[in-house]
Amino acid sequence: MKGTAGPIAPVALSATEVIELVPKAELHVHLPGCVRPGTLEELSRRHGVGLPLPAHELYGRVNSAPAPDEVDRGPWFPLLRVYELICRCLRTADDFARVAYEALVDAHRSSNVVHQELSFSPTVHMADGVRYRDMVDGLVAGLEAARRDHGLSGVLIAAVNREDSPAVALDMVETVVAHRVDEVVGIGLDFDERKGAPELFAEAFALAGRHGLHRTAHAGEHVPGPAGAANVRTCVELLGCERVDHGYYVLEGPEVVPWARDRGLAFDVAFTTSRRALRPWRLASVREMLRQGLRVNVSSDDPALFPTTLGRELALARDELGLGAEEIFALVTNAVEASFLGPDQKKSLLARAELVARGDGSPPGPGAGRPVPGEGPDGPTAPGGAGSGPPP
Repeated sequence: MKGTAGPIAPVALSATEVIELVPKAELHVHLPGCVRPGTLEELSRRHGVGLPLPAHELYGRVNSAPAPDEVDRGPWFPLLRVYELICRCLRTADDFARVAYEALVDAHRSSNVVHQELSFSPTVHMADGVRYRDMVDGLVAGLEAARRDHGLSGVLIAAVNREDSPAVALDMVETVVAHRVDEVVGIGLDFDERKGAPELFAEAFALAGRHGLHRTAHAGEHVPGPAGAANVRTCVELLGCERVDHGYYVLEGPEVVPWARDRGLAFDVAFTTSRRALRPWRLASVREMLRQGLRVNVSSDDPALFPTTLGRELALARDELGLGAEEIFALVTNAVEASFLGPDQKKSLLARAELVARGDGSPPGPGAGRPVPGEGPDGPTAPGGAGSGPPP
């Protein structure tokens, strides 16, 4: 199967061992989608935010497009509205620090992720009165605590909400630039693709580019047909995106597929989605993307909400797409290559991954399925007490 960053490296491990043992980068992860249900329960009580159901039940009811045979089995809650509810529960720097820390530690515990690129939506929080600087200070503190405690790497992507106006998007990027921190390495474009065409945000993305910020965007996810494929190309050629989140509808633009393949455009895909009826279609789409030679990497997107993990998504590639050890390893290395790490960091992580894949070294850190110190009943707990997050 095609879709690799280059010749497939020889691998001495089984596909399952690659999934469990090789250190990984994960590129397409949304902060609200990483919040543990126990953490949401605690924060909602602290900040007086009512939940329609207990968090554990609410997460099991996320379904953005119930199929006819699912309608009577509700209630169902659209993903983006649950996002907004979760965001209302993140009010202080300590809240942001806690959820960032838990996101990195959970990904490491479940899937041996050692580098994660977390996307957050500043304007959603700012609409609730949270200052940009407070949320970023908290997120950075969480990343630093995960680095200190577990040797993990994390960076941040400030995502434009495409349901906002272009003026609001530009203001957001101006805020990111005015309060620049090293950990915020880029901007993204998310929420419902049908409600904000990429060209509307050209000015905001151009500003980000002038200030050296990386750029990515959701495209080819919700808009079907040639228009969805055209959105992929617009994100690259007009917005300057270096990679695309999702991108499945690229297959419906026959002229866009060879264009994306020839330039080595990276697609950050996820098989599991809140549109539950579309999960088989996602798998079939990625199978065809790989067959067409597109460069694919895999992420968990919203692991707490679906629920899933990067390890589970890669296991789906093994079981449903029939990928072997070398092909799974290629998905892993594609993610490192497409990451916003610097060249030396990429080289180092690729070397670590190749060492493990050849059977010449043991994986760094706890690895998949093995608990890190301090794990509690709702997942790993941060220093300072059960679920308390990193110390201030």
